[in-house]
Amino acid sequence: MAKKIKIKFPKLIKIELIAGLILAIFLLICHLAYTILYGGSTASKTEETKVEECNNRRILDGICLDNGLAEKYPVAVMIDNHPDSWPQFGLSRAQIVYNTLVEGGQTRLMAVYAGGLAERIGPIRSARPYYLGWAKELDAFYGHSGGSPEAINIIKKNNVKNLEEATSFGPLYFWRDKKFAGPHNLFTSTKNLEQASVDFNLATTTPIIESWQFSENSFTSATETTTRVAITYSTLGIFDVSYKYSTSTNNYLRFQNSAPFIDALDNKQIEIKNLIIQFVPAEIHLDAEDRLRLNTLGTGSAFILFNGQIIRGTWRKIDFNSRTKFFDAAGGEIIFPPGNIWVEVVPGSREVMVE
Repeated sequence: MAKKIKIKFPKLIKIELIAGLILAIFLLICHLAYTILYGGSTASKTEETKVEECNNRRILDGICLDNGLAEKYPVAVMIDNHPDSWPQFGLSRAQIVYNTLVEGGQTRLMAVYAGGLAERIGPIRSARPYYLGWAKELDAFYGHSGGSPEAINIIKKNNVKNLEEATSFGPLYFWRDKKFAGPHNLFTSTKNLEQASVDFNLATTTPIIESWQFSENSFTSATETTTRVAITYSTLGIFDVSYKYSTSTNNYLRFQNSAPFIDALDNKQIEIKNLIIQFVPAEIHLDAEDRLRLNTLGTGSAFILFNGQIIRGTWRKIDFNSRTKFFDAAGGEIIFPPGNIWVEVVPGSREVMVE
C-alpha cells in the first residue's frame, strides 16, 4: 500500500504562493474590466464596430428601410432661392438636393423626395433646362410652376414625368399662401406629392434608376481632411455657400450668405451627410433675360466629402438619361455612407476654398 506523502512548505513559501494567487486574481479582474469597458484588443474592437449591411436600402440615399416598407416614387421639386423666399420649407427632409446658378447671378435648388415627412415644401418656382437632366436620371416626377421656353421643350421632347402647377390639376397638389408675397408663396407637401404619384399611376411603378453605392461601413483612403468648404457663386455674394464639418454629428452644417441655412419647418440649421461639389464648364448666357445653359454631360472634376474627409475625384454622365457617377482619383466608384446628399454644381472657374 502506497504511503501518502504530505509536502510541507516552509512558512515563507506559503506566503509567496498566497500572494501570487491574489495577484493572478487581481490581474484577471483587471483584464475582464478592460474588456467590458473598452472592447478588448484593437482587432476585436474593429470587428465589433462593423455594422451589418442592409438588405432593403432606399435607392436615393442608401438609408436602410424597415423590412416590408416599400420604396416611394421619387419626386423632384424646384425650390426658390430668392432672398424673399428665405428660409425655405422642407429642404432638410429631401434625400438629394441640387444647387446651382440661374439667371442674374442667383441660384435655385431642386429637392428630391422619396421618403420622410414634410408638411410644407417650397416656395416652388419654375423649371430650368439643366435641372431636368438630373430629374431624368432619377426617373423622377418633376414638380414645378412654368419654366423657360427651353426647359418646357426639354420636358416634352424627353418625356419627363411632368407635375406642372400651372394646369387645371395644379390646385390638387399645390397651394398659395397669402401670408407670403408672390411669386414666393407656392407650396406643396410630401403628402400631396405622394397623392400625385398615386393619381398619375406612379406609386406602384418601380423607377428606373442606376443607384449609387452605399455602405454603413463606408470608408475612404483619402488622407486629406477638411473642416470647411466655401463656394463663390456670383459677385452678389448673398448666394455664396459654405459647409462646416461637425465632429459631434459627423455631418456638414450649411451656410448661405454667411448665415446658418435654416429649414423653416423646424427652424434648425440644415445638416448634410454627403457633400458633392461638381465642376462643370462655364455657363452660356442665352437671352436678354440672362437665362443660362450648363453642360452637365461628359466628364469633369469633383470633390466628394463625407466623414470629415475630401476626395478629389471625377464625375461622368454619358447622356441625358444616364446617372451622373462619381469616382476617386484611382477610378473607383465612390461608396457613400447612407444619408442625405447635397450636390453643389459649380460652373467655370469660380473659387472653391477648402480649409
